[in-house]
Order: sequence, then structure tokens, then C-alpha cells
Amino acid sequence: LLAAASRLLRLLAPRPRAANPRAPRPSRRVPAAKPGSVWAHPRRHPRVGARTLVMAASSPSSPPLPGAGDDARGETYDEQLAIIRALKSSGAGAERMRVATARLAELKRAGWVPRFTPSRKFAAMRATAAGGGGATGDDAHRDGDDTTTTTTTTTGEKKRKASRRGGPTVTCPACGQLVKASHPDQFREHLRKCAPDAVSAVAKEQWRDVAAAVDAVKAHEAKLLEDARRLSFRDGRTREETADALGVSPDRVRSTLRRASRAVPLVADPTPLDVIHEDDDVLVVNKPPGLRFHPVHRFEGNSLLSRAIGHVRRGSRRDDSRDDGDPCEEDAHVPHVVHRLDMDTSGVCVLVKRPELVDGFARQFRGDAGEYRAVKEYLAVGVGEAPRFSGRVVDADWKPPEASGKPPEATGNEQTAGEFVGVEFTVDAHVGPHASIPEARAVHRPPPEPEKKKKGNARRGDPDAPKFARTDVRIVSSSRVDLPGATTTDDSDDVASLTAVLARVRLHTGRTHQIRVHMAHARLPILSDPLYGPHIRWDRASPCADASTSAILPPGVNEEVWGGPRWLGRQALHASRLTLRHPETNEEMTFDARAPEDMRAACVALGLDPDAL
Repeated sequence: LLAAASRLLRLLAPRPRAANPRAPRPSRRVPAAKPGSVWAHPRRHPRVGARTLVMAASSPSSPPLPGAGDDARGETYDEQLAIIRALKSSGAGAERMRVATARLAELKRAGWVPRFTPSRKFAAMRATAAGGGGATGDDAHRDGDDTTTTTTTTTGEKKRKASRRGGPTVTCPACGQLVKASHPDQFREHLRKCAPDAVSAVAKEQWRDVAAAVDAVKAHEAKLLEDARRLSFRDGRTREETADALGVSPDRVRSTLRRASRAVPLVADPTPLDVIHEDDDVLVVNKPPGLRFHPVHRFEGNSLLSRAIGHVRRGSRRDDSRDDGDPCEEDAHVPHVVHRLDMDTSGVCVLVKRPELVDGFARQFRGDAGEYRAVKEYLAVGVGEAPRFSGRVVDADWKPPEASGKPPEATGNEQTAGEFVGVEFTVDAHVGPHASIPEARAVHRPPPEPEKKKKGNARRGDPDAPKFARTDVRIVSSSRVDLPGATTTDDSDDVASLTAVLARVRLHTGRTHQIRVHMAHARLPILSDPLYGPHIRWDRASPCADASTSAILPPGVNEEVWGGPRWLGRQALHASRLTLRHPETNEEMTFDARAPEDMRAACVALGLDPDAL
């Protein structure tokens, strides 16, 4: 309103007109002002460069205009704003208000950097790189002459990094992301995308200071977290009901609770580990069966990661000859997970100690580390009908010759009954979700190829779509096992004995339940598997999706056939060997783990050699 009033006064002010248009222009010399007179002098605008007419008034009834050293000229934006409010309340003249408003606009331009003005943005970047303390616009150019530059490489690198950063940054309390904060509008625009409900929680005067806005958002996030915990955990509401009660989206509730959960430090478990190899880079352990890889809750132990944290911290204390470690320092001794095993699967596990090596090891397990990929070998105990010759490829449509009505193929390397040592075959079949059991997987036919491949990341496709999977199987020990009363799933086939094998399995891909599904598809289901085991195929038992009851023999299952040491309460699967390559030294590392005692006892009960290679 003050700016509009000043413009209106300038428009209504009388302008002297020359009598003769061809008369010479008046001199630029400004005469001294007399009391009660109105004079004008031209001034060049500091940014635009055009001449503007600055009016000044002086009369006996009004006080003189504030000068450069007057108290009415504030040094900061807030001081000048207070001066303007005081002048307005005291009934100051329009010209005096105009001068004070011009000073306020000058301070605003000098202290704030608009977001979408490239010239001022680059000026701020140059001022930050030169160590000017955030001077922008004209102040940056004025202060540039007094700034001393250095020619050292370190200082130059700091300047380049500061220039790329483009000014100060703050951490968003809603998402934890680093946000540029040269101007409050930058933080406000980011907040509108990640947490729109938090924008209204910041008062209008708080947006003038980024730090005050961040504090207001922190208070709003703390209140939102408290309400979300109360509604979700104490009242037992669903995520959608909690979101409706709080007036936010369900994803906002999920991210808020997850971020609070990750803020809880992981608990170290004092239980010792079976360490295979340990150095400054990696920790290789033999995971026991029945142990989770990750804890159910971060404040609980009883997981492989919790035991690894305790092991690493104890080792660091011994190296530093300290009895009690600093909790802040202990948080740094958390090994990183690059792969995992099922809870009921035992064997070799690798945890990385150095953060800079995590991506190099993880890429080998994901299969995008170039030509090299991590080689994972497992030991599996299967019971069923083993193939009689090597070289067979089992696909999704494969059926045994007996089930398809065709006579078995005769080859030169056909094995005698009960002797299948050395037989090798490959299972090449897609793995996807099970039709009725959410926890299980099943073999699927390859999906049709799309007419035109979509651009972008292929991982963004349907997560439930069948995925390519390939498994190589080599039988290292076999025996015939009498199974009285056991029948095949085909009503026409009654068997008195089946083949028990100890197989070495190598994975080419890493799908969920890949070995268990492929072995069952090849009619060699893994012993004691609660979802795909031989007692389900040959004894028609129901699959057990609950891991807590898998340790008990299912009802209706022949205890004479599948009980005793032959029932492990889990799948007889063990990760026996893992081969990796060090990302820095390019050295190939191979680690072996001995099979657990329950699996070795099952091999002896079936007449298999647990140490066969």
C-alpha cells in the first residue's frame, strides 16, 4: 500500500514544461534546496540503468528526511521494518515513508536470493565459493574486490564444491533429504511435495527464516509421530484408518513410522558366532539353522545381524584395549548386509565391514557386476525319482517318461538302480507366486515376450510376474530307501522304494525358494521341506506355511517313513560354498561351511555320505 501510494503521488505531482521545446536542456547541477520548495534530481537505478526521478519534499511542518547516519535508516530487514511501522503509527509524510520503503526494498534485495533468478543464484554461488558469508546481488560485486583468492589446489577444490552446492542446505525433518535453503521458498517448495500437511503448520512470519521454519516442521513431525503411534499401536487401527483420522495419506503414515523405527539403534547380541573368516573388510560366518538374518524389531536381538554387531564391537574393544566403548563410536561398528539366507537355511554368510566396499560386493549378488557373479553352492537332501542319465534339462512343461506314457530314453551312460552318483541335470523354469499359498512359489511357463520393450529400468515391472530361474544339480551320493505304504501322486503308480540323493546345487539366479521349487519340480523334493517336501508329494500331506509348527510332524504323515532323524523340522538345505571377488584387490575368495549336525544325521539315516564331494 505504501508503494502504491508513493507511485500515485509521483503521478499527481505537477511537472514543469518548457515553453520552447527547442530550448537547451537544463544543467544536471542540482541547486541547493530552499525551505518550502520542491526540487527534483535524476538518479541512475543501480540495477536497471535507466534514469528515474527521485522527489524530495521539505516544509516547515514536516521533519527533514533521514540521512545516511540517521536512526531511521536500519541495518537489517527487521530493523527497517520496525522503523516503517513506527513512522506509520506517528503519521509521517508520504515522502518520508517512500524513502524508508526504498531502504526496506534494498535490504530485501541484498539479503534474499529469489529461487528462479539465475543471475542472483550464480552471484550467491560465487559469493559462497569466495567465502563472502552469503552476500548476494550487488553486495557480492561490491565485496568481491576485497576478497583475496588463493592458488592452492585444496582451496580451489573447496571453491568448486561450494559452487556446485549452490548455497546453504538443511535437512528436511519430514523425509531426511538434504534441501537447498538459500531462500525459504526452496524449502517450502520441497515440503509441498514430501509433506503437504506440514506447510500449514509453519506460521507466515516463520517462513522468513529457514531455521525457524525447520523448527516448526520438527515440532509438527513429533506431534504427527505421537498421534500415529497412539492410533496404530494402542488403538489398533489400520494404516488407512490412521491416515483418515490424521488427515494425511497412508504413505505418509507409513514413512513416518518407518523413519522413527530406523532411528532406534540395533541391539548387539552377545551370543558367539561360528566365524569362518574375518579381516578388516569382511566377516564370514556359518549361519545356524532356525536363526533369522534380520531382527524382528530393532530393539530385540536373536538374529544373525545382531550377533555380528556384538562380535564386531567386542573385537574393536579388544583392539583398542578398552573395557567400555562409547555408544556413539559403537554405532559405527555395524556390518553391512549384502545378501541373505532363509531362516531355516544354514551356511555361508558374508557381512561387509567397510561402507565403501558394500556396493562392490552387492553388485556380485545382484548380477550387475559385469562378467563376474557370486557363485553360490548348496547341499540338498532330496527324496524322489532321480533322472537316470546326465544332461537332462527340466523346463516348465517337463514330465518324467513314465508319467507321459513314453518309455525311458536309453543312453550309454544310463545308471543302474540305486546308483546315480555323478548324474547332472539342469532345471530351467520360471518361478512365480503360488496359486493358493501366499508364502509359497511355483513353476510357471515363460511369459510372452512384449511386442515392444519399455524404456527405463526393467525392475519396475510387475513384482508378481514369473521370473527367469536356472539351477544346476549334481548328485554326489545316492541310495535306495524302502518306503512302505508311500504312493505317488499318480494313482496308477505304487512304489515300494524311492531314491534318496545328496546333491550339490549351483544357482545361476537368486529367486525366492528357487532351489526348493526346482528340486520339487524335478521330482526330487527336499527332505522335511514344510511347503514342497517329499511327505507332501508321496504321502499326500498338506503344506505347512507356518514356520512355528513345521518342527512338529504334520498329522496324517507316516512317522515310520518320515519321522525320527529324517524329520528336521526345516528343509534339508545348506549353503556349503561361496565364491566372491574382492572389489579392490580383485582377489577371488572362496569360503566353505560344514553342514549342521541335524542334516548330517539325516544323511546317515538315509544311507548317504554327508562328506561326499
